[in-house]
Amino acid sequence: MNDFLLPQTAEKYIELVRQLAAITDKAMDYVEKSTYIEPKSLDRIAQNVETIASLRGDSGIYDSTRPEGLSEYQKEMYGIEDTLRARLISLGYKY
Repeated sequence: MNDFLLPQTAEKYIELVRQLAAITDKAMDYVEKSTYIEPKSLDRIAQNVETIASLRGDSGIYDSTRPEGLSEYQKEMYGIEDTLRARLISLGYKY
């Protein structure tokens, strides 16, 4: 048994997504200010973007963690994902 806690409400879940997005955005700020961008840095950031996509429900892998009422936040989650992905690509990441 572990002590990990799942977000129990849609509001807590979207807050988790927003926080991960904020962390990812800050990482991109760091990379953007660097004189040299290591490809592995962009790979790590891409993993966060793809985690956000998975939390949004793109693959179904996290369906059992998604609380009731989350569908009202789907448009916001798509927006977060699209914004971060566009920024990542602008930094030179290739999918």
